[in-house]
Amino acid sequence: MVQANLDRVTGSIDRLLDAALDFREMPGAIEQVRHLFDGSKICLGYFGPDSHPDDAITNASDPDLNAFLYRELMPDAARFAARVASVPIGSAYRDQILFGADFRDSRLWREWMAPQDMFGGMASRVLDVDGSFWMFDVQRGRRQEPFDAAEFALFERVAGVMRRVTLLHQQLGGVSIEREMARRALDELSLAVIIVDRAMQFAYANAAGDELLADPAGPLGLRGGRLWARAASEQSGLKDLVVKASDLIGARGQMLLRTGDAEGRDLSLCVTPLSAAYALPGRANDVMIVARWVEPAGGGLAAARQMFDLTEAEAKLALALASGLSLTEVAQQQGIRMTTARTHLARVFWKTGTRQQSQVAALLRAAELPLRIR
Repeated sequence: MVQANLDRVTGSIDRLLDAALDFREMPGAIEQVRHLFDGSKICLGYFGPDSHPDDAITNASDPDLNAFLYRELMPDAARFAARVASVPIGSAYRDQILFGADFRDSRLWREWMAPQDMFGGMASRVLDVDGSFWMFDVQRGRRQEPFDAAEFALFERVAGVMRRVTLLHQQLGGVSIEREMARRALDELSLAVIIVDRAMQFAYANAAGDELLADPAGPLGLRGGRLWARAASEQSGLKDLVVKASDLIGARGQMLLRTGDAEGRDLSLCVTPLSAAYALPGRANDVMIVARWVEPAGGGLAAARQMFDLTEAEAKLALALASGLSLTEVAQQQGIRMTTARTHLARVFWKTGTRQQSQVAALLRAAELPLRIR
């Protein structure tokens, strides 16, 4: 029997729990467990319809043997997995008891396990996941003594920890996927989303926010890791809005940054408290800033036609009006008579439920989706 003192056991368990939070640490963690049991081989494997031997976390993986297993021995491997699947979750077992003496006559053992010095092991099915499962396994080699009763009892305890580790990893993995999907969705928006703390210290920006902050001629930027308005006259107003929103009194403020750029665009900001449900640990007072360029509707021909069932001519006239042109200017620009322009406008009014040109412009701007152009 291996002399496993308390420090070695607790050290191995602590390493496994750390690996639950960062699965990249799992190879080192299970290697420490292998040394704890003086095993020849250790494995945390995932078995399911889409799994592959290379997916296993082990102390010594042989790609050639795994390719051979996947190519030649899958019927044997499927029978092996089915037998393991019959073991209750969390229960530990010994190979020779679960599979019987004739298991060593199988090609799986002779051609895949024996070449890796897997001559007697303890294992546990630690977690079920949608018809697949995680299995934890420690083996000893040909020239080693079998695991005794005390070692098996210790393995049962470690397997219980491994069950919690894999369950936590599964839960955290789902959270990570959800966060990644949310991040990608935010990056599709043409709205700039920026998160700062009460002191204007920068924490996050989506893709549009990164572009806004990186523009040296833009109205917002970063200085020493803090958000600032490049116009000194607007910095104090922005800071006041951030402080009020950070005080969690539900204060939501808006302001317009005058840029005077070549395109004549201003930047509209909305500053709002970030819900505690979305705050990171230790950042309960963060503030979200949503920014959008204020500019006339200049595109969206297909969208205008689809949303309001406009003809192409009607949509072009409506978008031109939304860009700020008068009806006379639109007629001249598009080379149509005023009577034709008035007819188009009357049809636009009827299809959009509006009565004035200003209402048409506001409606088109409001209906425009804030998605980034690819």
